[in-house]
Amino acid sequence: MTVEPSLGLRIPSEIFRFFNAPGGHSLIVRGGAGTGKTTFALQVIEDLSRETVGYYLSTRVSDRSLLTQFPWLKERLIYDPVRRDEHVMSGKKRSGLAKLKGINIDYQTGQTKEMSISIGRQLTDLECIYQLVEADRIKRMLFVIDSVDAMAEKYGLDQAMLIASLQKDLVEGYGQNVLYVLESPEQLLDYLGDGVVVISASELDKRRVREIELVKLRGCEILRPRYLFTLKGGQMLTFDEKMTERANIIGPWSPIKDSDGKMSTGMADVDRMVGGGIERGSIILIEIGHNVPLRVAEQLERSFVANFVSLGRGVLWFPSRRSSAESIRSQMLELVPKEIFDRQVRIPEVASQVEISAPYIMPVEGTNAGTDLKWRSVSYMLSNGEQPYLSVLGFDTLESIYGEKVVDQIMDHLGAMKKNNGVCLCVASSSTVSKDRLADMAYVHVKLDKIGGTTIMYGIRPFTECNAVTFQSDGHKTKVVLTQVV
Repeated sequence: MTVEPSLGLRIPSEIFRFFNAPGGHSLIVRGGAGTGKTTFALQVIEDLSRETVGYYLSTRVSDRSLLTQFPWLKERLIYDPVRRDEHVMSGKKRSGLAKLKGINIDYQTGQTKEMSISIGRQLTDLECIYQLVEADRIKRMLFVIDSVDAMAEKYGLDQAMLIASLQKDLVEGYGQNVLYVLESPEQLLDYLGDGVVVISASELDKRRVREIELVKLRGCEILRPRYLFTLKGGQMLTFDEKMTERANIIGPWSPIKDSDGKMSTGMADVDRMVGGGIERGSIILIEIGHNVPLRVAEQLERSFVANFVSLGRGVLWFPSRRSSAESIRSQMLELVPKEIFDRQVRIPEVASQVEISAPYIMPVEGTNAGTDLKWRSVSYMLSNGEQPYLSVLGFDTLESIYGEKVVDQIMDHLGAMKKNNGVCLCVASSSTVSKDRLADMAYVHVKLDKIGGTTIMYGIRPFTECNAVTFQSDGHKTKVVLTQVV
């Protein structure tokens, strides 16, 4: 029976299915120094703990430091085994180990099925693994050897021979799972493992990025070959694409009030990322990178709008996706009451295209943005809401209506918002003509990008590290969550 991964899984679901498939399996984990190989291996043990008993054999990393990260590890560390008769090894699935020890084996006949061993080097670490397996041949186990390089050096063994021998005895002979950690990113030994995973650390605009690449997993379908992950809190957490697919903010909305003179974005994690909130009279730029799901940017807009509206403030809203005002309103009613939305929000629409008359629709000519967004007109339309106002400007929409020089047309509007302590939220894709001009003017500039199927956000001004963007729901409300990649 196939065991399905739980919702609290921190490793890729493919790894979970790979080790829980029938039979024994071996996984080679390789990567450069400091990429997170050891943490990944220990996270595999922890996430598989309900189905498999895991053991960890460490050759170089300090056990004390690991126990701080994984307190349960104390019961799963492999130490030197209790010394047994050095000339007798029970069981007959040790031919690989015998080869490593450089010994002559004389298989004895009879009911005991023992092997007599005359000479050979001492491999106490490996002996302990075999003793655990032979003590309970029914139990499914996972052995992590960290690292193969260090163990081979310790005993003067060839790395390929070490892996091949354990593969023959433990994986194929006893049907156990083995995870080999290699300190080199080279792929010379990949052919010896049933599966291969590469852990890497790189940079994106001088910010750290960590990725897991699933090179091969024999007998297991790889749904996503790459995963973004973080080591925040000393443990591994991979980000599944489903965490972003749930991008739909639902309410009712609980407003975040001003703090220390700064206004909130409506997202506590975003407030923290940009230094505690947004200043009055500022321009905020959210840049949308290539392949970022537009629904993610839409939820950020909705959060901004919902928070301002819930605090009684007026909002002018050119959505980043060009759609009808009626459609936008219907989505927002999940967050705020319709009476409040109709009173405080105004969505500009070209007058010739307006199909219905509604208080939240602000008819405009659609010829010149400067004329349509004169402060006198805007302040009158938003007079039912309190100041400071929020002006949400989706520049993909603005450029499609007013042309590529729309920034020049709205300079007076930006100035009037600043003068009256309002906030301008500019949302622009990386391909929009206006983006560079807006970046020069923005007090806060954050960018959305996509890595390994996961949407990330990072601050350009102020500078921040990358944060994975996910959406968490308690069944009643959904909120935006940022998790820093460290």
